[in-house]
Amino acid sequence: MIGIDLLLLDWNIKELLGKDKMVVNLRGSEATIRGLIKKLDEEYGGKVWEAISRPNIFIFVNGQDIEFLRGIDTILSDGDRVAIMPLAAGG
Repeated sequence: MIGIDLLLLDWNIKELLGKDKMVVNLRGSEATIRGLIKKLDEEYGGKVWEAISRPNIFIFVNGQDIEFLRGIDTILSDGDRVAIMPLAAGG
């Protein structure tokens, strides 16, 4: 088992999970962003995948956008920090 520190900065996702940070334990075969989202989706009623796959949601692993890593297939290691956040707009 590996432990992932998960930080949720999107209001909709925080509402679904009932918290803004948590530790998620994954088995070796689940240790990807895809596996993390699938596990959350299974544990929290099947709406997490939909909430995270919105176009304005970004996922970072240890401060790096997963789009510059392996996307949803980014491999996670014990102690990694995953942040899920919305696009910030300003002017």
